[in-house]
Amino acid sequence: MGPSTINFPAVLAAAVAYMILGALWYSPALFGNAWMRGIGKTKEQVAADFSPLNYVWAIVTAFFAAYGIARIMSWTGGGTIGDGIKVSLLLGICLIAAALWMNDKFEARPVALSLINVTYHLCGLVVVGIIIGAWQ
Repeated sequence: MGPSTINFPAVLAAAVAYMILGALWYSPALFGNAWMRGIGKTKEQVAADFSPLNYVWAIVTAFFAAYGIARIMSWTGGGTIGDGIKVSLLLGICLIAAALWMNDKFEARPVALSLINVTYHLCGLVVVGIIIGAWQ
């Protein structure tokens, strides 16, 4: 179960796909305006808070998520798109969604904001799982 069992080009491609989905998801064309309302900020405030380091952090964390899915698939012998979807949904629902919902409840975040964020990560992880599963 060493590093050689992980397809790192697939992990990198999956991380980039996760980021691209995020760019679309949080754009005004999809959920960007509702997300800004949910966090209580205007477009100008979001722009003022912008830092290129945010994108560096996002690609690093997307890579960790993609690596985690690839590693678990390697450990379990999964190597198909279906396996990737199953692992991604299991991790997404049991870990990511549960943690986000828990935090959002304690922070009194709007339900709409929680739905936007949770469904983004669920969809993003499924995309990651599909790429990892297809590229095994």
